[in-house]
Formats: sequence, structure tokens, C-alpha cells
Amino acid sequence: MLLNKFIYVALITGLIFILYSCGERKSAPEKIEPARDFSDPAVVTSEAKSVLGPDMKFAYKGNFDDDSVIEIAAGTETETKADWGIRFYLMKVEKNNLKKIYQTDLLKGSFKESLTKKIEFPSFDYELIYYNSQDYFMGSGGGEIFSYIIDFKNQKTFYAHLFSEGDKISLYLSNNIDNVEIKNFFVANFKRDYANLSIVPKDVDIDN
Repeated sequence: MLLNKFIYVALITGLIFILYSCGERKSAPEKIEPARDFSDPAVVTSEAKSVLGPDMKFAYKGNFDDDSVIEIAAGTETETKADWGIRFYLMKVEKNNLKKIYQTDLLKGSFKESLTKKIEFPSFDYELIYYNSQDYFMGSGGGEIFSYIIDFKNQKTFYAHLFSEGDKISLYLSNNIDNVEIKNFFVANFKRDYANLSIVPKDVDIDN
């Protein structure tokens, strides 16, 4: 009689444990985040800002290194006593989350009153990012314009710097420009507004 009672209590205890375990598993299902719609520019901007923070100034979805995953190009601007300038980033969606893949060095420039856009060239089967500071650093007595083309696939930054001192207008092109299309683009773009510019072999810092 005592043995039967012990077996009965053991069975009831085991059943309660099994039911409790099943209940625990049901009450804590695996959390799956809903897929984000990166075809929506507002989502692209929001997700890029969540990764890069409030200094983010633009974010574009595109095909920036001939990969099949979702890719976002973005830029931030730094303005402190120690540093100032802009930086460009390539981010990719991995498991529904946006992650930084590559970033440029801190470059001279500002996104204020500037032009930034995706650009394509016939010799590239992916998109690049084009930046031009326009007239933000120009004044009545001279100034400068910073321009960049960012090749994320090859992790290259092509640089053009137009600077004017008095009546002399000079254009410097970075030595790593090994593509004639990019070189011609920079030159033609600046010559539309500054037909008398001279291409120079050495860059200058007009603030020093």
C-alpha cells in the first residue's frame, strides 16, 4: 500500500514537471524581428542613423560593390575643436541588421550646402558616391572646393581640390586617379564654372 502511494506521488510529480516545462517553453517563444523595408528611404535613413548616430547626414541604398545583399552608403560630419571634416561609410544588411563594412578617413569638407549623390561610369558595373562642397568654402576673395568620388568596392577615395588665390584658379587631382573617366569627369565638371583653371601637380592648404 505504501509502495503504491509512493509510485502515485512520483507519477503526479513527474507529470506536473513535464506540464510546467512545456508551459515555460510556450511562454517564451523565440523573438523574431520583423523584416525592415529598405526600399523605403525613410527606413534607410532611420537604420543608418541608428548605426552611425546623430552626425549622419545622408544615406542611400544602392549597389556599391557588386554584391547581392542590401547595401547602404552614408556620410557623417565631425565638427569639434580637435577635428573637422566628413567621412563616408559602406554598410550592408546581415541577418536583418545594418552593419558597417568600410569607412573612409576623415576628409576635408562639409555636407552643408554641398552636393552628394550616387554616380555611375561605363567602366564600372556598380555605383560610386560623388561629393562636391560647391561654394560653401568659397568667398569673394577666393576659397576652395573639395570634391570626392568614393569607390567602396576597391576602398579608394579619388580627390579633386580646386583653390583660388586672387585671379589664379588651380585644380589638384589625387595621384590615385587611374581611371580616365573619373579624371575627365573632375576636370570637365570644374571647367564648366572655371574655364581658366590650371591643373597643378601639388596640393596646397590655403589656410596655412
